[in-house]
Amino acid sequence: MFSTLSVSQTGLSTSKYAIDNVSNNQANRNTPGYKKRVADLSEIRLNGVHITGQGVNFGGISRVTSQYMYDKFMQESTKANYLDKSSNMLGGIEKIFAETDSSGFSVDLNRYFQSVESLRTNPSSEVNRSYMKTQGAVIVESLQNLYSSIEKQAQIEKVELKTDVNKVNQILKEIADVNVKIEKYDPSVNDLLDKRDLLELELSKFVDVDINRDAGFYEIKIGGVVAVSNNIFHKEIEIEDRLTPQIDKFNHIRQNADGSSTVFDSLKYNSDFTLKAVPPYDADDTITYKLNNEFSVSVKIGESITGNWDGDPNTPDTTMTVDNDNLTRAFMVKINSDPNMSKLVTAHNGEYTLDASGNKIPMYPNSDNYLKIESNLPGVDNEFTGRFSIERKTGTDVDGRETIYKNDKESKIGQTDTVLTILDQDLNLKSGSMRAQVENLSTSNPNNKFQKYLDQLDQFAQTLADVNSSYIRVGENDYVYGRDASEAHNTAPFPPNGGDIVNMNLFSGSSVKTLKFDKNAVNDLNQQNLDYLATLQWKDNLSFKGGAQNPNDVNSTSFVEFYRNLKVGVSTDKEEANYGFEVQDAIANNLGTAYNEVVKVNSDDEMIDLMKFQAAFSANAQVISAVDEMIQTLLGMKR
Repeated sequence: MFSTLSVSQTGLSTSKYAIDNVSNNQANRNTPGYKKRVADLSEIRLNGVHITGQGVNFGGISRVTSQYMYDKFMQESTKANYLDKSSNMLGGIEKIFAETDSSGFSVDLNRYFQSVESLRTNPSSEVNRSYMKTQGAVIVESLQNLYSSIEKQAQIEKVELKTDVNKVNQILKEIADVNVKIEKYDPSVNDLLDKRDLLELELSKFVDVDINRDAGFYEIKIGGVVAVSNNIFHKEIEIEDRLTPQIDKFNHIRQNADGSSTVFDSLKYNSDFTLKAVPPYDADDTITYKLNNEFSVSVKIGESITGNWDGDPNTPDTTMTVDNDNLTRAFMVKINSDPNMSKLVTAHNGEYTLDASGNKIPMYPNSDNYLKIESNLPGVDNEFTGRFSIERKTGTDVDGRETIYKNDKESKIGQTDTVLTILDQDLNLKSGSMRAQVENLSTSNPNNKFQKYLDQLDQFAQTLADVNSSYIRVGENDYVYGRDASEAHNTAPFPPNGGDIVNMNLFSGSSVKTLKFDKNAVNDLNQQNLDYLATLQWKDNLSFKGGAQNPNDVNSTSFVEFYRNLKVGVSTDKEEANYGFEVQDAIANNLGTAYNEVVKVNSDDEMIDLMKFQAAFSANAQVISAVDEMIQTLLGMKR
């Protein structure tokens, strides 16, 4: 009888706790991150053996959760945040290219072509000439505004990335602090676990996380690097800017059968490793190096040059006469002595070593190796375009032309990369909003849309400058378009029946930033020049690859179409990112809904539990009342 009383008392106590838990669930149903709690009830055992029953044991309050579903939801949400951020960033770029019927670069370009046609029709009109000067300058300004607007958008993202990194570091610190409290107050830590889950979810908006929650162990990895271990916050995420200088190498590399390689100077050897000629150059030949389609130096066999011929800054200048044996070093001296070029690049005679003072000392100072030209400043903003043009002559007659470009496989392009690190370890982010920011701030990243559009604008500027600089008339209405193509044109006969390079130099520069329009050059345009310029508006097989015009380029198009494709490409990229986000967001939301159905408080379920535990409480109370009556009866019988 007294054992029955004891059993009922356990029932009353556990029912009370269970009812209190229902009340707490109802009170916190709208609390962010709160997960449904359940009372842990079990039958009391005596020495591990069931007899008639010893009552019910209250083992505490547990959270309802599914770690697998939670981690999967977090993973898919991170992917959605990456696409959402990408879409928003591209939306900002799309606005930059927005145009109306009366404004925008397309309108400016058409007005320029109209000004050319007007001047061609009436070349004596000073009004038309002035109009062309104005519209040429407008094109340059409009292109540069587009370019700078994209760069400004990138800078905005750079500032936001720094803010987001600070947020992430704060979240990681808070998680480590929560872990300290979890360890201290275990097992009464349900509220702390909820808080940690909420922090993890917030963290996953920015970066992809890999979380290990094994018993007695907790670890967060971001991009494959440990950020938090148990209650230890290892080190803050840091932003590192890595700037790589551009290097052009004018050489050919032959792989030998024994595994070794041989370097050939491309000024003297063809790509098949044969000499250009024997000797490569005669006294009348002119070899020119042009930088950024703006500055140039030329070398002729037989001229005397004073300068640093051995490339060692510690040795004095000497004077040498240029021949085929020292031609490469002659260009090194001329490039490094030119006041315009030397501000931008430094030329070297092949590979070098560093002395104790950090000076670059040529490995082969007393013989030609090949030209290696480096940017003086690192980063993509200091990229340059350099190439050699060769004009072979017999006296004043042109016998042939050739253009030599850098060895793309051996050269190194300028890069400006933004990298996230922890303890000098690079974070390889797979998703999250910060991945979208990092990849669009790193010029070497193939997913960088910002750089893609900047490169396309540069390609437009390069071709614009090229075909408006020079041409060769080879028929009544037939031309070799552009400076690069003209300087490589090698179809005999040369003068007087074609082959004369006509220089106009309306536009110059190898990028949007260096693009210039010479208003004075408009004054010198004759009817033939204007007839040529008028064809550019309708020419639909222009090459925009930064080299000479190639009529066989399968991607050739017109100025108008190239820019239209650029604009359409921006909108297409934006729509693709937006569609990807919508799909991924739907996946994440479905997982979130399924997860919430498991962990969130359901009022209907709680009311059922309430009635169930109320009934249990009442039943146990009735049993106690019955036992009390029985005891009273027994006591009455004794009296």
